Amino acid sequence: MINSNNHKLALCGWLKENNPKEYSTPLKLQKFLLFYELFSKISNESIDFSFLRGYKRGPVFSDVWGDYTKEKNLFNKRALQEYKNPENNLNNERAKHCAFIVQILSDNDLSNFTHKLNLWNSKRERIDRGEKQVSLNIEDFNKDDEEKIKLLMEMYPLNLIENSEVVEVDNHFFIFSKEDYKKFTSEHYDVLCSVVQADKELQNPIYVEIDKNGRLLID
Repeated sequence: MINSNNHKLALCGWLKENNPKEYSTPLKLQKFLLFYELFSKISNESIDFSFLRGYKRGPVFSDVWGDYTKEKNLFNKRALQEYKNPENNLNNERAKHCAFIVQILSDNDLSNFTHKLNLWNSKRERIDRGEKQVSLNIEDFNKDDEEKIKLLMEMYPLNLIENSEVVEVDNHFFIFSKEDYKKFTSEHYDVLCSVVQADKELQNPIYVEIDKNGRLLID
């Protein structure tokens, strides 16, 4: 039996169809769902924070978590069905926005960000003590949280998202323009591997350009 509601199933189906790699990572799927609801909230649109719980690595929609981990085949099928339902009412641009954010950040980056939200941090003591099924309340989403989410939205406008390609090297995420990505070679990938090995302070995401001589310019 699937416990997730149709809205969450449709969102999961959207991610499975459009960003299957992120869908296959449980933490990234959960952050995608969270960001979608938080973006909806600050846009004054309908939201669904049902079954939101505090886990060590951040907020988790426990109904989705249970379905995803225990009924994966049925969950996959139902998620795609709801996504393809023309009445799903998903905001496609918002979903793209949230998917891009989880794509360009590592699991640790995403956990660290959500740990800074009062939505989760207000229950930190109980979570750190090992208490299970700690409910998170949207009333704890305060002005500071709202500013953090607004900044996250503004950092990655839709035109950037639609004109970017992402290359991952060992949990580091390099952003290229689509035009530069056409010139990307295996030699460029080797350079990125060397950069990752040499610089342990790199912070995601990392913007890269390819100059007229084919050299990588890393911001």
